Amino acid sequence: MANKANNKLPELRGSVVYQPYDIRFDGSAAVKPVPVALPEERIAPRKQKVPKAKVSVSPLAVVGTMIVIALLAMVVYSYVQLYETTNQVGELRAELTEKQENTAKLQSAYEGMINLDEIEKRVRENYGMTQPSARQIFYLNVPGADHAEVLQVDDRSFLEKAWDAIDGSFHGIMEYFH
Repeated sequence: MANKANNKLPELRGSVVYQPYDIRFDGSAAVKPVPVALPEERIAPRKQKVPKAKVSVSPLAVVGTMIVIALLAMVVYSYVQLYETTNQVGELRAELTEKQENTAKLQSAYEGMINLDEIEKRVRENYGMTQPSARQIFYLNVPGADHAEVLQVDDRSFLEKAWDAIDGSFHGIMEYFH
């Protein structure tokens, strides 16, 4: 049965779009030649060889790249120097702390060794020194406040003094405007 139905239908080859037959819905198929228009032949465009541009590097780009590389190298070098200096500072601070602790220990040991009674005894025995008597003690009263003046002698010539005055005035004016 299926063979009869299949025999009545036209043969399908590929897509229905290219079917050259007229199909009827009553079950019969009439063969009617339909002129088939073939698609137009397309000609593939030929690839033309495009001449390659000669690549050249600008001297300015080379110089700029070299400058950038040099600057980067200097930055890296400065960071290395900073790192080394920081390490040295850390080591010196640790050494300073150690020296200060050692100094404090030695000062404590030194102060522990001082015995004033022993020193006084040796001085009396070796040098014959004694405590001062009441008649050897004198008290001195000075009226007014104590003060001292230190005078400085200026050995500069007149031209040096004049130049210093002009220089000081100029710096004073510059500080005023800043």
